[in-house]
Amino acid sequence: MPGFTHLHTVSGFSLRYGASHPERLAERAAERGMDALALTDRDTLAGTVRFAKAAAKAGVRPLFGAELAVGAPAPTRGEHRRAPVRGGAFIDESTP
Repeated sequence: MPGFTHLHTVSGFSLRYGASHPERLAERAAERGMDALALTDRDTLAGTVRFAKAAAKAGVRPLFGAELAVGAPAPTRGEHRRAPVRGGAFIDESTP
């Protein structure tokens, strides 16, 4: 598939999200005739060296990225978290 590139591919280095070895991903991309393939593991760049070597061997241009899981900041002391407001929710005005 010349001209087509997967930009979101995860390997076994993405715990609970991927299972493939970086070498196998590069081999499969070459088998499919792809010019390039992006490795975008979750919260890590641990597989990039293995992927770069395998991609060079397979003749596929490696692209690198990372999917970062970013959480909301914890509330500071004295600050209370509020539940999100839902439109149309029933409000009992008889209780204080």
